[in-house]
Amino acid sequence: MRTLLVHIASTHQWSSTHKLKTLWIFCLCLVGKSWTERSTSDNHIVENGVSDFCRIDEKLCNDENEVLSYEAIRSIHKQMDDDANGNVDVSETDGFLREDLNYHDPKAKHNTFHGDDQFISVEDLWKAWKGSEVYNWTLDEVVEWLITYVELPQYVEAFRKMNFNGSVMPRLAVKNTSLTLSILKILDRSHVQKLQLKSLDTVLFGAPLMNRHSHLKDFMLVVSIVIGMGGCWFAFIQNRYSKDHMKKMMKDLDGLQRAEQSLHDLQQK
Repeated sequence: MRTLLVHIASTHQWSSTHKLKTLWIFCLCLVGKSWTERSTSDNHIVENGVSDFCRIDEKLCNDENEVLSYEAIRSIHKQMDDDANGNVDVSETDGFLREDLNYHDPKAKHNTFHGDDQFISVEDLWKAWKGSEVYNWTLDEVVEWLITYVELPQYVEAFRKMNFNGSVMPRLAVKNTSLTLSILKILDRSHVQKLQLKSLDTVLFGAPLMNRHSHLKDFMLVVSIVIGMGGCWFAFIQNRYSKDHMKKMMKDLDGLQRAEQSLHDLQQK
């Protein structure tokens, strides 16, 4: 009887262990299948993105950095396209500006972003980005933007090390942990968010006014200096003229006094 009970217990334990192994293998199969499907789906999306980019911009199709920037532009467009119909309309832009960029009066931004086109596709957004001033920024201009507009000068060395020019700006405008954390070493989340929002604003609406009008400011500064120097020179000339005029008056007065004295002496004789 005891032997039978031991045999039954052993059989039950083996059965339980076998069931656990079977369940574990089944779970692994499900996870593997899910990962494979997800990987296949992601690869399919990436391939479609590259294919679309090659159709839109064949010359830059084989440039890895440009492909990454295009993917970032697609991500921005997807973020703005609430109804996912492939176009960003005025109402979607308005909502995006108010909710994501915290603009209380986005009317001026509408004109900059849409112009005469009420619907913006991914291709439109990419072409607008390529035609912008920021796209052609040099490393030094990006660094100036980082210091004066974003106000994060502590990351200048990281930007210089990566040789970031204007064309990489879209990659800074989307959530990219590997870029911000691993490459740029930005550990502060508030700094990451600030950099992303400023980059997004710059990509969508162009160079900030403070940078766009820098040449005008330089010109006005030069004009002010010239006017100031001219004023100083005029004051110097006026002062010198006044002194010369005063000396002449004193000389004439002295001559007049001598003449009066001579006349007085002559009358006494």
